[in-house]
Amino acid sequence: MKKIFIAAMAAAVAFTLTGCKGTNEKRGDEHLKEGRYRNAINSYLEAKKKGKMSDEFFDNFTLALVRAGDAESKKDLGSDLINNYFEKAAINIPQVKENSTIEEYAKTLAEIGKRQAAQEGVDFATIINAFAKIDSAESVAKLRHIAEPAIKAIREETEKLYVARNLSEATGEEDPVVSEYLLLRMAEMAPNNAEIQAALNKSRKTTRGYFLIFGENIPDLSGKQRVDKWGYVMAFPTIKITPNSLSGELQFWASTGNNTELDPAGLKLVSTSGESVAVKAGGGWCEAEVLVGKKGDEKIEKKKKNFKPGTKGKLMNEFQCSLNVTFNYGKGFVPDYVEYKDQYGIGRKYLGH
Repeated sequence: MKKIFIAAMAAAVAFTLTGCKGTNEKRGDEHLKEGRYRNAINSYLEAKKKGKMSDEFFDNFTLALVRAGDAESKKDLGSDLINNYFEKAAINIPQVKENSTIEEYAKTLAEIGKRQAAQEGVDFATIINAFAKIDSAESVAKLRHIAEPAIKAIREETEKLYVARNLSEATGEEDPVVSEYLLLRMAEMAPNNAEIQAALNKSRKTTRGYFLIFGENIPDLSGKQRVDKWGYVMAFPTIKITPNSLSGELQFWASTGNNTELDPAGLKLVSTSGESVAVKAGGGWCEAEVLVGKKGDEKIEKKKKNFKPGTKGKLMNEFQCSLNVTFNYGKGFVPDYVEYKDQYGIGRKYLGH
């Protein structure tokens, strides 16, 4: 589920005629009181269509939607109707008056998200949707300053359940690229979890020499685009880190869709505290397509073409380049990642520390 709740709220009608209760609203109130939530919703929709509503209308209409969504979740946690009810409830939020209504909306939505995330054997798309519900509930709670600690507690508990269920699979994966992919997906859902950060830090030390290209061999591609987000993929086949410097061979793989130049001026090393230092670049090489063979029997081969220090390489899309790099820094600088950025994209190579 996308974070559609807050967007829907922003699109809500700012002005509505309110006054005495009409027949449809009274009928809706009676259905709500008796727990006939779908009937209540239909009655409230009729009242809204006719434009005769009381000051209590949006609170009661919202409660009917929230309770209908909750009831549906208890029958079928995967039902599309759940999203539908809460999307409609979100449109009402700017005109809801009672804090108790906002609290019920936020807590119910967050609890449904928690239950969805806690299910056995669900795919990553369901996990994304579950956490999106909790995040949407948290946004409403913060906006109205209601039930914030309760929603925060639900998110923390959901994160712990999610990590406890999935961390061993990620860290036990033999392929280091797949392992880091799984950890990155988990970090998307629980970015501040200490266990995930410790595992990810350990993984990044192992994968310094790997291109983290998450291809078809990666399981469960529903989360692929959430973690494979850099235009330039980098690897350190050789690296040396001292208290005052980082040096080695830095390789690049371009996936921006553009043929461009590899300009060392676009490189920087960033510390865990956000400081950065520029590169001292040596020479390197880039792959290029070269025509070889006798005349009349030519063929195209991929060859390495060297470039000298102080010059730029030709970085072709889905081709590789290599650059000898050195970064010098002062005391207390802890290297976190190398970043390369140009007009076509950005790349980061996290190092672990």
